[in-house]
Amino acid sequence: MNKRRTLLAGGVAATMLMATRQAWAAWPDRPVRFVVPFAAGGAADVMGRLVATHLSEHLGVPVVVENKPGASTLIGGEYVVRSRPDGYMLLLGTSSMALLVLRKQGSTIDMRKDLAPVMAFAESVYGIMASSSTPFKTLADLIAYAKANPDKVTYGIPGTGTTPHLVGEYLNSASGIKTMAVPYKSGNPMVVGLMGGEIMVGIDTVGASNALIHEGKIRLLATTGAQRSSLFPDVPTVSETLPGFVARGLTGVMATPGTPPDIVDKLNQAMAAVVAKPDVRKGLAALSLNPVTTTPAQYRKFIAGEVDMWAGVMRESGLVIE
Repeated sequence: MNKRRTLLAGGVAATMLMATRQAWAAWPDRPVRFVVPFAAGGAADVMGRLVATHLSEHLGVPVVVENKPGASTLIGGEYVVRSRPDGYMLLLGTSSMALLVLRKQGSTIDMRKDLAPVMAFAESVYGIMASSSTPFKTLADLIAYAKANPDKVTYGIPGTGTTPHLVGEYLNSASGIKTMAVPYKSGNPMVVGLMGGEIMVGIDTVGASNALIHEGKIRLLATTGAQRSSLFPDVPTVSETLPGFVARGLTGVMATPGTPPDIVDKLNQAMAAVVAKPDVRKGLAALSLNPVTTTPAQYRKFIAGEVDMWAGVMRESGLVIE
């Protein structure tokens, strides 16, 4: 009797597993929802819709963008984390969300473990900009001035605790200077302050001030990537002055934790095909982003490494993010 029950239970389990695998094989057979944790109309929204349009073509079903802004991306992130892990709910993941765990009060989402990475597809780097009213022509000029005039250099950032803020602290510790951060509500008012001479230096993503830099109204002293920016090939990297200094952010697609590996792999392959499209690469370049591709494992490793790196910068500088 027990043997018959065991065989019956085993048969039921095998049938359920086969049905599950068949369901995975049929994925997707209905629309996929793509959550963008930012308001409509911004750069992240434009990026999300660009990807969604082409991902839909590759998956053969609609990929519908849902904007869920608020709480520094946590509203959208939590929505995806609580969803069914069936591959029909995706998230636009950003470095800013990954670094929320470094806040003093922590975060309800830890991207290192609470989401399923699919693929990073866009890289952003940061620019060290100077007001045209300053004597700084190069990053070396800025460092030399700051060393000769402690606490005299002010640098603008698009908000306290943002990655540009961390880049500023990283620059301080790597070069042995001491400068003062001046937070603005976003990048645009910071640029206005930089042009008006309210601050001497500004740090933000490369491309945010393209036109002003090309017009000579703002000087781009250096960029933080491992290689020179394709947008500004004549501008040196920070690492050319401070060897080893690299700071970048990745944006990618993430899924609900527990999403079947088969589906994650299908999504990864589809995203790789999307990023290879010339019009997608052109669209990312228009947003001052470099197209990249990663495996799910590589994306997870980058997130963990980024958190560790910036945690170290914060310890070194004594920075506390409320």
